Amino acid sequence: MIINQNDNIQVYRIPIRPQYKRRRRPKRRNNFPRFILFIALIIFATFYFINNQDGIDLSSKAKSGHSALDLKFNFSPRRQNILLMGIDVATNSQNPFKGNRSDTMLLISVAPYGKNVNVISIPRDSKVYIAGKNKTDKINHAFSQGGARLAVRTVEETFGVRINNYIAISNLGVIKMIDVLGGLPIYVEKNMKYDDYTAKLHINLKQGHQVLTGAQTEGYLRFRHDSFGDIGRIRRQQWFFNALASRLKEPTAIVKLPELLKVLPEYIQTDLSGYDLAKYLSMAKNIDTSAIQVATIPGAPSTKGFISYWIIDPEKTQDLINKMVYRNKSHIDIKDLSIGILYEPTKETTANALKAILENKGLEAKLRSSEGLTKNYIAIHNLDVTGDVMTELKKELPEIKDLHTIYDPIGINRTGKDLTIIIAN
Repeated sequence: MIINQNDNIQVYRIPIRPQYKRRRRPKRRNNFPRFILFIALIIFATFYFINNQDGIDLSSKAKSGHSALDLKFNFSPRRQNILLMGIDVATNSQNPFKGNRSDTMLLISVAPYGKNVNVISIPRDSKVYIAGKNKTDKINHAFSQGGARLAVRTVEETFGVRINNYIAISNLGVIKMIDVLGGLPIYVEKNMKYDDYTAKLHINLKQGHQVLTGAQTEGYLRFRHDSFGDIGRIRRQQWFFNALASRLKEPTAIVKLPELLKVLPEYIQTDLSGYDLAKYLSMAKNIDTSAIQVATIPGAPSTKGFISYWIIDPEKTQDLINKMVYRNKSHIDIKDLSIGILYEPTKETTANALKAILENKGLEAKLRSSEGLTKNYIAIHNLDVTGDVMTELKKELPEIKDLHTIYDPIGINRTGKDLTIIIAN
């Protein structure tokens, strides 16, 4: 159902797929002992990852005779949804989790038995009904009004999904983490300049490959003063998580983890148990990051009034939830896909070679060049192109198997009707 407001903007109100009469409430717990276990498990899992790169079987004894580390946990036979929130401490720097807004909201959906992971970004300006209230507001205000409990309830009631657990980390925690790790290597796709003296936010980044400090990383994550606004900022958050995952896999990051233990506990709040963390970390070592499906809640910016909102498209959001959370199967034949190849002018030879490979497989592709492309990835414009379709396509085309996939129904950089392969470098 859609409710018309005084400004004549439609607002998403009723959950997409109501379920679970009984709601699990987040509980306040002492996070410090859990965080100790969390860091220990990261260390173990990281060693596991590094040693397994050459096919070493750590579940059996090594040839040297030493017993090897074995992290195996039976993952839940039900889907698990985690709400990850980045908290802006501008309002209350003394207590990051009281009175502050969530600057980032990610719905992370883990398939039964941990088979795959999908991530949905929820724009902070999404116009919704805050749980238990009779007026509309931005979804990021839920945390400031009632903490993690109210944020979880609002996401559940808006999108009709069950949130099993939450993790909240303040922006100061992100700064500390990156500085302790020695910086974050990432490609900055454009010059970014912005000053907000009230929020004490100063951004001055130059385009190109860089190793960002903690403060620079915060600026990269929060910058939204370009033509794409909040959607561009969400896209940068997605690149950030890819870059951070790669950084944490580097051997040099391991020696920094004990120092993280000292500085991060006060910046993180979660209701995950130690056993749950162990399950996720055990699962993470087997996840192919290029197979993770990433999407943003479909909609459009409002054009009325003085407050900026993201107006959710209910039908497309319904589709997205069905595909990303409930993992509805698609009946699309990859031979019928309309594929586009968008490339930097300097990558014309690579683009033509990929087009020839597609044609040899019986697939057709439309070529288009564009300047200013910065990332290699696959943009999916048709929500019926689900994860199983992409898995089949990547089996046919090993040349694209390592590219990250982003759902882009809005059509940024659209070249093909169903999906676009972007070749930037």
